[in-house]
Amino acid sequence: MRLHQVIDTCLAFMAASTASAALKGDKCTEHRALVGEFVQGPAMVSANPSTHFDSPMVTVFDDSVSENWSFDAVSEDGKASLVLYLTRGTVANKVAAQRGLISVAWANGTRYMENAFVDDSILTTCPETTSGLWTNTSGNITWAFTASKDFKQSVVTIKSPTINGTFKLKSRGPPIYPGGLVYPHAQASVLFAPEMYWQEQFPVADAEVRLDIRGTSFHWNGVGGRDKNWNPRPWAIISQNWDMGRAIVGPYGLMFWNYTSAVDGRSYFSATVTKGNQVIFRTANQEASCSNSKRYGTITLTNTGPVHLSSPPGSEKPLPESRHTGYLIDLMSPKTSEHWQFTIDFSQTTFWFRASETLHVGQFAGHASGGLVGKKKYKGVTTGSVQELVLQGRQSE
Repeated sequence: MRLHQVIDTCLAFMAASTASAALKGDKCTEHRALVGEFVQGPAMVSANPSTHFDSPMVTVFDDSVSENWSFDAVSEDGKASLVLYLTRGTVANKVAAQRGLISVAWANGTRYMENAFVDDSILTTCPETTSGLWTNTSGNITWAFTASKDFKQSVVTIKSPTINGTFKLKSRGPPIYPGGLVYPHAQASVLFAPEMYWQEQFPVADAEVRLDIRGTSFHWNGVGGRDKNWNPRPWAIISQNWDMGRAIVGPYGLMFWNYTSAVDGRSYFSATVTKGNQVIFRTANQEASCSNSKRYGTITLTNTGPVHLSSPPGSEKPLPESRHTGYLIDLMSPKTSEHWQFTIDFSQTTFWFRASETLHVGQFAGHASGGLVGKKKYKGVTTGSVQELVLQGRQSE
């Protein structure tokens, strides 16, 4: 595992014109990062659990570190979907980039993906709001987000020659750390797995999408959320397979991530169930303890659903489809004898592409059902992401 030295903040800022922090007025703090500017040697990444969840956790960039705000949503009927990334740092083999990416699927299965590499990004933290702005010097491309400091509301706004509109989230659960502790919590950890840092600002939320994409409307309401990750090295280097998702099923909100690290080969797990603004179940355990007292959960991959994640129709070199079509999720609390069970089936592919020679990565929309075993069974929708190892002999055709 790569060692990351703690370097003196002042020296780092002097060495890198790439990132600057300044006070705006008396109450707001601004941090700017420029495309292509980075320092030699390891960058400093923060792991302070008390830092506000939308504040930058990487303030000086080297040639491999990145910080990424992720937004996703699924329509109420599970047919349309969206994922959007706002990234600072190395991404898509571009060092010290400033990028917005959006991938969408209309209800009829039509897909669209766009990368917008711009010139700089500015994070502005104020007493009541935090905002991020990704833009180019000519001013004709702007990707931005604004969120309330209590993570009740968030809005993404895109203004460009190809995309215009907004994507709004209204929280249905509290911001959480890996393992489900509620922010702020001084004893929590933002380190989920080796080199994989994670904050979940909106585990589950109501979503409103009002975008116009190359002249075509993409308007709907549904379920979504957003999170942030920062990594000293690229995702495809530090990660193997993963399955991540969020859902609203009746009164319950569900957030889970089952992740295998390429750094140490181990599996890492987090699952949280919310009801209203309360966390009613949380665990980082994948098996029962010897004392049978700790909460735990399991995720079983299923392949009996209607949709495998796949390349867009008409692709010249389509990838093999995903090997699974959904999940069976069991969450157990031995102390209370409560058992939550949720079933997820993919209903739409948002994207499916090659992350590396050995990995395929995708985003899904889906249908979900479940609740407490023995109680009322609810229905809802889900959105999430998949990364799977390419099996030998299953390269693109």
